[in-house]
Amino acid sequence: MEFLVKQLRIGLLFLITTVLSSFHSSAAAIWQTEGYGYVFDLTNREKPLVYDISDNYCFLNHFLTDEAERDGVAIDESSKQLNFDKLFPLSVRKLDVLPEACISNELDSFQSNSHVFDSRKILTVVLDSFTDHYAFTEERKLNWKALKSRWLERVDNNTTPNELQQVIDEFLEYIRDGHAILIDGSLKRLSHYPPRRPDSEKKLKEYLSEHSEFSDISQVYRYTYSQWINNVESYFSADIPAQYLADNFLIAKLKGGGSYFRIESFDERETQEVMQKVTPYFNSSKGVIIDLRDSSGGSDLVALQIMSYLIEKPLRIGTKSFKMPTGMGEKVDILVSPASIKPFVGKIVVITSHLTPSAAELFLIALKARNDVTFIGENSYGAFSDALIKALPNGWGITLSNESYTDSEGQSYEFVGVPVEHVFEFPNIKDIDENKDSALEYAIKLLGDKANRN
Repeated sequence: MEFLVKQLRIGLLFLITTVLSSFHSSAAAIWQTEGYGYVFDLTNREKPLVYDISDNYCFLNHFLTDEAERDGVAIDESSKQLNFDKLFPLSVRKLDVLPEACISNELDSFQSNSHVFDSRKILTVVLDSFTDHYAFTEERKLNWKALKSRWLERVDNNTTPNELQQVIDEFLEYIRDGHAILIDGSLKRLSHYPPRRPDSEKKLKEYLSEHSEFSDISQVYRYTYSQWINNVESYFSADIPAQYLADNFLIAKLKGGGSYFRIESFDERETQEVMQKVTPYFNSSKGVIIDLRDSSGGSDLVALQIMSYLIEKPLRIGTKSFKMPTGMGEKVDILVSPASIKPFVGKIVVITSHLTPSAAELFLIALKARNDVTFIGENSYGAFSDALIKALPNGWGITLSNESYTDSEGQSYEFVGVPVEHVFEFPNIKDIDENKDSALEYAIKLLGDKANRN
């Protein structure tokens, strides 16, 4: 679906371009992360190197190395922490020397002059990455030793790149993890399967078969999306023009008096300035409808920054843990403190869909911990973990979920999504044909307003 393609593309670009951030102090040394499987060689400040390391190999992660060389990376030696643009910095330990496996480079990367395409080695790295880092092995009762044996039987010395891609595609279809994605060297998505199969996909294909004016399914997606936007805008008051802020926020006054707030991505674009502007706007209305149906995810930190304007006292919203070699690490509380301005603490109705992913879902469990919030639409996407990116020897990359989030009551919604109290399909073909938005109308009624579009 085109909506999802947009989300994945933005999410992967966000991952790569923000994954490395500098502290004010740095340490020119070699550091290994606790979990995550990375070694940072910062001995040459002009040419930092980032390695993927496991018990079986060590080789350059070209995605993170290129980013580190361009933007720099630093580690706080006193705290032994690396800011990885996550909720919590990564813990690191100093190494005396680069691990022998990284020096010998027994598993040659595609950048080596001696590199020979080897499908078995590439698939081994994929499977080892999941074995070492996948956060949901126990929940899903996955036997990686047996799975590795089974999938490696699918390839041999004669397997071509196209054939290998097909094998990995079938593996990802088997896994069906929202952040398990095969990408090429330019971050183009080669293969991915969502956690659930949405009912709307079938209906959109049926719509295509019934309307000859559309030549392919992508045209149907574009049409339904543009019509949905038009239908939403028909509920806006003409007295106060709707405003796009920082390219990814839309604020509007509804005809009944409530506020409409659409967050198209949780990107780090002037979030504080936007929230300082819209929060007084919220406080002057009957309530707020937050529309996340086409959100593309983004930064967890941005999600919590937005949340800080919707609470009046510190709030524990849940926990986060990550995969360690010995199992899952300690669950760490996720806390949000209120912003410095008067917050909005009134009624909120949130509209979600099966396309509401990642950082948007962290925002959902944050809202879930708050009073006076109603969730309608569809269960969210079901991919909370950040996408851990691992390089493959032929220049491709694989991402996977290595973290686990729970809400304030200890419940995980990975794969199933945050539930809603009232279901409204998205996109809704019937609504498109009738030029309305049933979910938005219901949300307006929940605020105590009449859903007036005239």
